[in-house]
Amino acid sequence: MLAPIVRALVGIPQERLGVLFDAINKVGSADGELWRIRFADVLREGVKPAILSPELSFDTFIHVDRSIRLVYPDWVKTVMHLEIEHTGPVEYDLTSVALWLHDSQKNGRFMEGNKLYEYLKEEKMLESCLSLHDGEEIQKKGIAVFRKFFQGNVVFLWKSVVQSRRGLLSVPSLYESDGKVVMDWHWFGNDWNDDNPALRFAS
Repeated sequence: MLAPIVRALVGIPQERLGVLFDAINKVGSADGELWRIRFADVLREGVKPAILSPELSFDTFIHVDRSIRLVYPDWVKTVMHLEIEHTGPVEYDLTSVALWLHDSQKNGRFMEGNKLYEYLKEEKMLESCLSLHDGEEIQKKGIAVFRKFFQGNVVFLWKSVVQSRRGLLSVPSLYESDGKVVMDWHWFGNDWNDDNPALRFAS
Protein backbone atom coordinates (compact mmCIF):
# COMPACT_ATOMS: atom_id res chain seq x y z
CA MET A 1 0.00 0.00 0.00
CA LEU A 2 2.87 2.36 0.82
CA ALA A 3 4.58 2.08 -2.58
CA PRO A 4 1.66 3.46 -4.67
CA ILE A 5 1.20 6.29 -2.14
CA VAL A 6 4.86 7.28 -2.48
CA ARG A 7 4.62 7.16 -6.29
CA ALA A 8 1.52 9.36 -6.19
CA LEU A 9 3.24 11.92 -3.94
CA VAL A 10 6.07 12.35 -6.45
CA GLY A 11 3.70 13.92 -8.97
CA ILE A 12 2.11 16.39 -6.54
CA PRO A 13 3.36 20.01 -6.77
CA GLN A 14 5.31 21.11 -3.70
CA GLU A 15 2.91 23.93 -2.91
CA ARG A 16 0.07 21.40 -2.45
CA LEU A 17 1.87 19.01 -0.11
CA GLY A 18 1.01 21.10 2.96
CA VAL A 19 -2.71 20.76 2.24
CA LEU A 20 -2.29 17.02 1.72
CA PHE A 21 -0.47 16.75 5.04
CA ASP A 22 -3.34 18.56 6.79
CA ALA A 23 -5.85 16.20 5.17
CA ILE A 24 -3.92 13.15 6.40
CA ASN A 25 -3.83 14.55 9.92
CA LYS A 26 -7.58 15.16 9.86
CA VAL A 27 -8.34 11.62 8.67
CA GLY A 28 -6.11 10.30 11.46
CA SER A 29 -7.74 12.44 14.16
CA ALA A 30 -10.53 11.53 16.58
CA ASP A 31 -13.00 12.82 13.97
CA GLY A 32 -11.28 10.86 11.22
CA GLU A 33 -14.35 8.94 10.08
CA LEU A 34 -16.31 12.15 9.51
CA TRP A 35 -13.42 13.62 7.52
CA ARG A 36 -13.09 10.38 5.48
CA ILE A 37 -16.76 10.57 4.51
CA ARG A 38 -16.49 14.26 3.62
CA PHE A 39 -13.38 13.71 1.48
CA ALA A 40 -15.02 10.71 -0.19
CA ASP A 41 -18.03 12.87 -1.12
CA VAL A 42 -15.77 15.51 -2.69
CA LEU A 43 -13.82 12.90 -4.67
CA ARG A 44 -17.05 11.29 -5.90
CA GLU A 45 -18.80 14.54 -6.88
CA GLY A 46 -15.75 16.43 -8.09
CA VAL A 47 -15.06 20.14 -7.69
CA LYS A 48 -17.85 22.23 -9.13
CA PRO A 49 -16.67 25.21 -11.21
CA ALA A 50 -17.17 28.53 -9.45
CA ILE A 51 -19.86 30.79 -10.86
CA LEU A 52 -18.09 34.01 -11.78
CA SER A 53 -19.69 37.21 -10.55
CA PRO A 54 -18.75 40.83 -11.10
CA GLU A 55 -15.92 42.05 -8.85
CA LEU A 56 -17.40 43.50 -5.69
CA SER A 57 -16.24 46.83 -4.39
CA PHE A 58 -14.70 46.65 -0.90
CA ASP A 59 -13.65 49.32 1.55
CA THR A 60 -10.07 48.20 2.10
CA PHE A 61 -8.84 51.23 4.05
CA ILE A 62 -7.94 50.55 7.66
CA HIS A 63 -8.17 53.36 10.24
CA VAL A 64 -6.42 52.73 13.57
CA ASP A 65 -6.57 54.84 16.72
CA ARG A 66 -3.33 53.68 18.30
CA SER A 67 -3.91 55.80 21.41
CA ILE A 68 -6.66 53.44 22.57
CA ARG A 69 -5.60 51.07 25.34
CA LEU A 70 -5.62 47.48 24.16
CA VAL A 71 -7.47 44.82 26.16
CA TYR A 72 -5.63 41.52 26.48
CA PRO A 73 -6.95 38.14 27.68
CA ASP A 74 -6.97 37.58 31.45
CA TRP A 75 -4.16 35.03 31.20
CA VAL A 76 -1.67 37.58 29.80
CA LYS A 77 1.06 38.57 32.26
CA THR A 78 3.44 40.62 30.06
CA VAL A 79 3.23 42.39 26.71
CA MET A 80 6.66 41.67 25.29
CA HIS A 81 7.14 44.71 23.05
CA LEU A 82 5.29 47.61 24.60
CA GLU A 83 7.80 50.02 23.09
CA ILE A 84 6.46 49.29 19.58
CA GLU A 85 2.95 48.02 20.38
CA HIS A 86 1.27 51.34 19.58
CA THR A 87 3.42 52.30 16.59
CA GLY A 88 2.39 52.15 12.94
CA PRO A 89 0.33 54.10 10.41
CA VAL A 90 -3.05 55.42 11.50
CA GLU A 91 -4.48 54.84 8.02
CA TYR A 92 -3.49 52.46 5.23
CA ASP A 93 -4.91 50.31 2.44
CA LEU A 94 -4.83 46.54 2.85
CA THR A 95 -3.16 46.37 -0.54
CA SER A 96 -0.05 47.70 1.24
CA VAL A 97 0.02 44.74 3.62
CA ALA A 98 2.24 41.80 2.68
CA LEU A 99 1.88 38.15 3.68
CA TRP A 100 5.41 37.22 4.74
CA LEU A 101 6.81 33.70 5.13
CA HIS A 102 10.21 32.53 6.34
CA ASP A 103 11.90 30.19 3.86
CA SER A 104 11.50 27.35 6.38
CA GLN A 105 7.70 27.73 6.16
CA LYS A 106 7.56 27.27 2.40
CA ASN A 107 7.08 24.23 0.17
CA GLY A 108 5.28 22.11 2.73
CA ARG A 109 7.81 22.69 5.50
CA PHE A 110 7.17 23.77 9.08
CA MET A 111 8.97 26.12 11.48
CA GLU A 112 8.52 26.21 15.25
CA GLY A 113 7.08 29.46 16.59
CA ASN A 114 9.99 30.06 18.97
CA LYS A 115 12.51 29.93 16.12
CA LEU A 116 10.36 32.16 13.92
CA TYR A 117 10.06 34.71 16.73
CA GLU A 118 13.82 34.76 17.31
CA TYR A 119 14.38 35.33 13.59
CA LEU A 120 11.95 38.25 13.49
CA LYS A 121 13.67 39.82 16.49
CA GLU A 122 17.21 39.30 15.19
CA GLU A 123 16.34 40.77 11.79
CA LYS A 124 14.50 43.68 13.45
CA MET A 125 11.33 42.82 11.55
CA LEU A 126 8.84 43.08 14.43
CA GLU A 127 8.56 46.84 13.92
CA SER A 128 7.11 46.34 10.44
CA CYS A 129 4.66 43.64 11.51
CA LEU A 130 1.01 44.38 12.21
CA SER A 131 -0.25 44.46 15.80
CA LEU A 132 -3.33 43.63 17.82
CA HIS A 133 -4.58 47.16 17.05
CA ASP A 134 -4.46 46.36 13.32
CA GLY A 135 -6.00 42.94 13.77
CA GLU A 136 -9.02 44.35 15.58
CA GLU A 137 -9.67 46.84 12.78
CA ILE A 138 -9.21 44.22 10.06
CA GLN A 139 -11.63 41.97 11.93
CA LYS A 140 -14.25 44.73 11.86
CA LYS A 141 -14.08 44.81 8.05
CA GLY A 142 -15.84 41.46 7.97
CA ILE A 143 -15.48 38.17 6.21
CA ALA A 144 -15.74 39.40 2.59
CA VAL A 145 -12.69 41.66 2.92
CA PHE A 146 -10.79 39.00 4.88
CA ARG A 147 -11.41 36.40 2.19
CA LYS A 148 -10.33 38.79 -0.56
CA PHE A 149 -6.91 39.36 1.00
CA PHE A 150 -6.21 36.39 3.27
CA GLN A 151 -8.46 33.49 2.21
CA GLY A 152 -7.30 30.12 3.46
CA ASN A 153 -4.61 31.55 5.75
CA VAL A 154 -4.25 32.05 9.47
CA VAL A 155 -2.50 35.43 9.56
CA PHE A 156 -0.30 36.54 12.45
CA LEU A 157 0.23 39.86 14.23
CA TRP A 158 3.79 39.44 15.47
CA LYS A 159 4.19 42.92 16.94
CA SER A 160 1.86 41.88 19.79
CA VAL A 161 3.63 38.89 21.36
CA VAL A 162 2.61 38.26 24.98
CA GLN A 163 3.72 36.05 27.85
CA SER A 164 1.20 34.12 29.93
CA ARG A 165 1.20 33.75 33.70
CA ARG A 166 2.76 30.32 33.15
CA GLY A 167 5.64 31.89 31.22
CA LEU A 168 4.49 30.73 27.77
CA LEU A 169 4.73 33.03 24.74
CA SER A 170 1.80 33.50 22.35
CA VAL A 171 0.96 35.66 19.35
CA PRO A 172 -2.47 36.83 18.11
CA SER A 173 -3.88 35.68 14.79
CA LEU A 174 -6.89 36.12 12.54
CA TYR A 175 -8.64 33.36 10.63
CA GLU A 176 -12.02 32.42 9.19
CA SER A 177 -14.41 30.20 11.14
CA ASP A 178 -18.12 29.63 10.45
CA GLY A 179 -18.22 32.59 8.08
CA LYS A 180 -16.70 35.02 10.59
CA VAL A 181 -13.28 36.56 11.18
CA VAL A 182 -11.98 35.18 14.47
CA MET A 183 -9.17 36.45 16.71
CA ASP A 184 -7.16 33.80 18.53
CA TRP A 185 -3.80 33.32 20.26
CA HIS A 186 -1.19 30.74 19.26
CA TRP A 187 1.39 29.24 21.60
CA PHE A 188 4.98 29.32 20.32
CA GLY A 189 5.38 25.58 20.73
CA ASN A 190 3.19 25.13 17.64
CA ASP A 191 4.59 24.87 14.12
CA TRP A 192 4.03 27.49 11.40
CA ASN A 193 3.65 26.44 7.74
CA ASP A 194 2.89 28.25 4.48
CA ASP A 195 -0.72 28.80 5.58
CA ASN A 196 0.53 30.89 8.53
CA PRO A 197 2.06 34.10 7.15
CA ALA A 198 2.98 37.16 9.17
CA LEU A 199 1.21 40.38 8.23
CA ARG A 200 3.77 43.11 7.51
CA PHE A 201 3.66 46.55 5.99
CA ALA A 202 5.18 46.30 2.54
CA SER A 203 8.35 48.37 2.21
